[in-house]
Amino acid sequence: MAIGGMIGGGIFSVLGVTIDLAGHLAFAAFLLGGAIAMLTARAYARLALRSGRSGGPFAYLREEGHPTAAAWVAWLLVAGYVFALSVYAFTFGHYLAHALGAPVAVSRAFSVAVLAAFVLVNLRGVAASGRAEDFVVAVKLLVLGGISLVGVGMLSAQRLAPLDDRGLLGVLLGASLIFVAYEGFELLPYDYDDLDDPRRTLPRALYISVALVALVYVSVTIASQMLVSDRLLAAQKEVAFAVVGKEALGAFGLWAATVAAVFSTGSAINATLFSTARLIRDVSGAAELPAALGRERGGLPATAIVSIALLGGAFSLLPGIVEVVAFGSLTFLLVFALVNLLHARHTATPGWDRGLAYLGGAACGVASVGLLYQLARDDRAALLLICVCAAAIGAGRLAFVRSRDAR
Repeated sequence: MAIGGMIGGGIFSVLGVTIDLAGHLAFAAFLLGGAIAMLTARAYARLALRSGRSGGPFAYLREEGHPTAAAWVAWLLVAGYVFALSVYAFTFGHYLAHALGAPVAVSRAFSVAVLAAFVLVNLRGVAASGRAEDFVVAVKLLVLGGISLVGVGMLSAQRLAPLDDRGLLGVLLGASLIFVAYEGFELLPYDYDDLDDPRRTLPRALYISVALVALVYVSVTIASQMLVSDRLLAAQKEVAFAVVGKEALGAFGLWAATVAAVFSTGSAINATLFSTARLIRDVSGAAELPAALGRERGGLPATAIVSIALLGGAFSLLPGIVEVVAFGSLTFLLVFALVNLLHARHTATPGWDRGLAYLGGAACGVASVGLLYQLARDDRAALLLICVCAAAIGAGRLAFVRSRDAR
């Protein structure tokens, strides 16, 4: 679930965006993002083990006596997951339409259709969702590995010269904007109660998944830059890996990359629907979201599954990928900063343990500022969208609280 969640929102969605910002050091942007994710995964693991039950920042904050902060974080997280779903659906639709030579309208239809398909998968239950995830993760890793081997086999230092063509600032901005590529590992604590031997399994799953995904991102990025120019990858950022596949293996490579992207984004949609619906159910049960969203059918949070899929489908119809990626990245950077600080204050031991927690929180904070700076400089439309969405979340939360308290 963690690998599927991350890679689905990662290399297929943001490869071209990262190269556009960081240039030849795009791989370093993924390494920096991976380091921040690993620090945060450590905080999640410690908090989950202390809690000893399914949950995330919402549950942890409530346990520490911060119910209001927990509620705001829950609303922010749900919004972040909706935008993550829209990134995955957007990518699915554009890759498939590109391979078929179909127009934009068809890509949007595909985006909505894939969300509907995985709503049906999730409504069949936990076992069906887990089997689907195992299969699609295996397929996409096989394709990513194969195309990467072709590119790495052509490794040439000259292709990345000069190495710092966009400067170190480009690395920071790249890591900040595409941080949604590392969203996914934090879904596992929501499923703590469904894990076998969770005290052993959860930390290992978090660490291994983040490390493996970072390795995949770095390998695929370097391989892509060996095969295709940075300029073309940036220009074709919505379908960058399809361009790489075609360059590596011709028409077969194009379709292999498309199949991998389709499976990858599908697994990310599956993992996000699965865990986010359970988060909504828990938050609704605590009277911090409308009760209707938490209704279950056959033991499944069916209303939540359908609701977030509808919202994700609506945002997947936006014209560009930067707009949806940016809000998702900012949301998770802010939440992850809070998780690191929560770990530092309540579970970390004095010394290096607490120091790493504060380092993780500071890194998330700096990356958030870098993202806002990049948008203010280069994409004010995306920044405006973030501001509108943030205002809508705030207004919605306040209206809900007023209605709930008036009953």
